[in-house]
Amino acid sequence: MNYALQVLFILALMAIGYVARRRGLVSDAGTGEMVRVMIAILYPCLIFTSVTRLDARALAANWTLPALAMAIAGTGLALGLLALRFMKGVDRQRASAFLFQSTINNYLFLPLPLVMLVWGTEGVALLVFASMGFELVVWTLGVFLFNRSGNLAEGIRLMFGPPLVTLLFSIGWVCLRDVAHLHLPASGPAADLARRVLELFYFGTETVGRATVAISMIVSGSRIAALNVRTAIDWHVWLLAGLRLVAIPVLFILVLRRIPMPEMAYGILCTVAVMPAAVTSLVFSERFGGDSDFIATTLLATHVVAVATIPLLLAWAL
Repeated sequence: MNYALQVLFILALMAIGYVARRRGLVSDAGTGEMVRVMIAILYPCLIFTSVTRLDARALAANWTLPALAMAIAGTGLALGLLALRFMKGVDRQRASAFLFQSTINNYLFLPLPLVMLVWGTEGVALLVFASMGFELVVWTLGVFLFNRSGNLAEGIRLMFGPPLVTLLFSIGWVCLRDVAHLHLPASGPAADLARRVLELFYFGTETVGRATVAISMIVSGSRIAALNVRTAIDWHVWLLAGLRLVAIPVLFILVLRRIPMPEMAYGILCTVAVMPAAVTSLVFSERFGGDSDFIATTLLATHVVAVATIPLLLAWAL
């Protein structure tokens, strides 16, 4: 029941963007501007504050989590490619959107409150660490999927945008801090000032980063408000929903059961695997070009259906 309520809460947040667009508070241009601000500023702040809360020892001890998170993405990519073989007359924009959403799901924003509820702050730290596997896939393969020019140099330039650079910098920060034991002096005016500045920096980046979830939901709701009703009867939407909510999580969990690991890590990975389509997909479509109507429709469809599938699949898996 708690899982279903969390999904309903996400839908309620999307409804804010829907109402804002319907009432003219947010325009199509405004939605695009929010996406650019989120990718350039808000999301990097969220990545930095999340990753740097971990320590190097925890990263080393749980290295399998991001690797297995990438395996979830790989399972979705494989099934998505298989499905595309049976989809006739699909243009590049639709194919890119379909593959992105079968590969990447709502791996952080939606499972975050669920993991906090069941496993507390330790579980949240492990979830953030596991999400790094998805982040690497999103900002490498994900960018190339939406790189309409097909130019390798352009794809690399887009890939090394603020989010991926921030992720790599944050991992380096943690390693230098904990492995090289770089710490501020214990006392002295200069140390006190540096510590104060660092605390303010962390407070600022954390405050800005927290806005990522809210802006993502407003963007999603705004796009849904602009949908053509006919997109809801597109069978590609429901094929994607079946892959994302049933086929991919069931296949991955069956494999995961054969891999020895701590119970908490297993539970977190199962929780991530059963999540609906990624809100990030709409952000990518708006920023880099894609079939935004299809993406917005599948976002709505998968989140609505997930109210039933998440509790059922987690009851089976856990």
